[in-house]
Amino acid sequence: MKLTSLFHKSECHASVSWYASHVAQGVRFAIRRISLQQRIDLNRRLRDLTLQYEFLKTGDASSQLEAALSDLLVAKLYIEWGLVEVEGLSIDGKKATGALLIAYGPEYLTDEIVQRIQAESVLTEDERKN
Repeated sequence: MKLTSLFHKSECHASVSWYASHVAQGVRFAIRRISLQQRIDLNRRLRDLTLQYEFLKTGDASSQLEAALSDLLVAKLYIEWGLVEVEGLSIDGKKATGALLIAYGPEYLTDEIVQRIQAESVLTEDERKN
């Protein structure tokens, strides 16, 4: 007689994803895995900055400087929102945090982290269909 279990394996969901840095040897970082509520919150926070950026980048030199500032503020927002932890990096003798990374860290690493957060926070084509 063949018995099938009524108990199915449960799914385990991790709220963060870890990545090894491609630009900083020995550094790895954890970013949030986005949920529906987090996607709503992030999109609300990004909307105003993005609309301002789109408007300003078509203007004169002063407006373009404002647009560049807006772009940097978007990157800062992504790190503040999405970066959970950094391992393998110290900044001025202190364990790296998101705030330290923004204030004093290497820009090439912040760029990599922002790109990863952006990639993780965008719905794929298959996710949009569902």
